[in-house]
Amino acid sequence: MKAKYIGSAMILIGTAIGAGMLALPMISATSGFGPSALLITGMWLLMMLTGLLVLEVNLAFPLRQNNFNSMALGTLGKGGQMIAWLTCLVLLYALTSAYIAGMGSLLSELIQTYFNKTMDPRLNSLLFTLVFGSFVFWSTAAVDQLNRWLMSTKGILLIIMLILLLPHVNVAYLMRQAPEQRTLLAAMPIFLTAFGYHTVIPSLTNYLGKEAKVLHRIIIIGTIIPLALYLAWLACALGVLPLGNYALLKANGGSVGDFIQALNQCVTNHWVVLAINGFANIAMTTSFLGVSLGLFDFLADAFKRENSRVGRIQTGILTFAIPLLFAIFYPKGFVIALSYAAICVAILEVILPAFMAYRLRKTSIAPSYRVIGGTPLLFLIGLIGVFLVVIGFIYS
Repeated sequence: MKAKYIGSAMILIGTAIGAGMLALPMISATSGFGPSALLITGMWLLMMLTGLLVLEVNLAFPLRQNNFNSMALGTLGKGGQMIAWLTCLVLLYALTSAYIAGMGSLLSELIQTYFNKTMDPRLNSLLFTLVFGSFVFWSTAAVDQLNRWLMSTKGILLIIMLILLLPHVNVAYLMRQAPEQRTLLAAMPIFLTAFGYHTVIPSLTNYLGKEAKVLHRIIIIGTIIPLALYLAWLACALGVLPLGNYALLKANGGSVGDFIQALNQCVTNHWVVLAINGFANIAMTTSFLGVSLGLFDFLADAFKRENSRVGRIQTGILTFAIPLLFAIFYPKGFVIALSYAAICVAILEVILPAFMAYRLRKTSIAPSYRVIGGTPLLFLIGLIGVFLVVIGFIYS
């Protein structure tokens, strides 16, 4: 059982830590390390609490009948179910678009660095989608086999990258006064997205059973570890790259490939550069595989496409056509797409959990597990969620 608990925590950690991590320094540099660290800690606390609220509602439903659709329908009715369904669809499309666009710019930077050749990011996005989208088209098993190796490699490269970057950190960069505190508002939705793991909670409940104490502990530990890694990553990225580089990135559209290239130029160590490039590309790939597989299955179910070659081709077109068009028209649209995804995260993983828990507590069902704080906490979380949605629309 201990192995199952550790494995479940690793699933939650792996779900939270993805390619969105690469955007954190890009959107928070002008706010400074201290304020950014406080903000991301606040977002961690919010998302940990909403994850526990999802667990509270989840444990009130039978196993295998406890996904977000079922929870929304059972607590909020048809209207809540429709909101959950639409939000989930837009979230998956936005994230898939972000990863395809981000991978296009990353591959351009990689080809420029190692082969000294220039390649259009839009062509890279097309080639990346054709190659790795074929795994999604072929089968879930194909994605699983590829993803196992990539996830293990990503974890190792992340640790190596942080260890190798730390000696290059200039403490003066971290202590500098932030010139633009208002940019923290724009950073809030992206920081929120970095802790998106809630949709995996029903799967963990089905896997471990209704072990409330164990699942509670897994959510807390499984969110603290990403927080620690994000803080270390922010310290490394903001402590290595001068502020002027971030201003230049912002002025030029701020693609993730340009960011990695700027980071590589400030750190001349070959092994550091290799670790940064390796982590960035693998993180983008694993995030793409997981999200696009979820979108593929979502659309296959929504449009009742058969699990045949013709049916899977139709679902594949529905899955990849819109995100690929976005990457072609917005090759530097990684952060833009993440901003739209953040709006959906605020609705699906902040506002809805608070409302579902509130409605559940008003029924005759006695929850086997309840988050402390009562109605005032639910009201506060709902207000914060609405505020984040408004901020997301303003800055997207």
